[in-house]
Amino acid sequence: MNQVESLVIREAAGEDFIQIRPLIVKRAEELKLSDGSVSDINKLVRDYCSKPAKFYCLVCELDTKIIGYVIYTFGFCVHQGRSISLDEFYVVPDYRKAAQLLLFKRIVEITHNFGHLRLAWLSSKNSLEMHEFWVKHGTTVYSEEKGYLQYRLDKSTIQERHCPGSN
Repeated sequence: MNQVESLVIREAAGEDFIQIRPLIVKRAEELKLSDGSVSDINKLVRDYCSKPAKFYCLVCELDTKIIGYVIYTFGFCVHQGRSISLDEFYVVPDYRKAAQLLLFKRIVEITHNFGHLRLAWLSSKNSLEMHEFWVKHGTTVYSEEKGYLQYRLDKSTIQERHCPGSN
């Protein structure tokens, strides 16, 4: 069985934040961001498990090891309707080739299945690798601000490139 077939993408559980938080810190280090502002595990679990949840999280797992995650929230714009905001997207470098696209496809699928009109996020300009990944998969750079690029995937692109035949 190859690496991709062994990957599991699922909703996170509270206990997963023991593995997720170090990945959040690692991502901050890779992007040369301060890791001092990363919430501690107890706050992450409390906010994730609260009713209603303050954020949602998917993990990418190989065996029982979490190798990637997506943190997202639901939003609304009076001009465009419901959307999903991607707050964090990270896959451990050794597994990016195998896992990154699967994790991205899952969040796009969630956006589509909930009937949301847009998936949007910011990404550091320090990450050329991620910029190339986002553009390759149909996203648009919507704006640029203070060292970040704002990306967007709208409903028509989701339907045409990622979920064809499901209008």
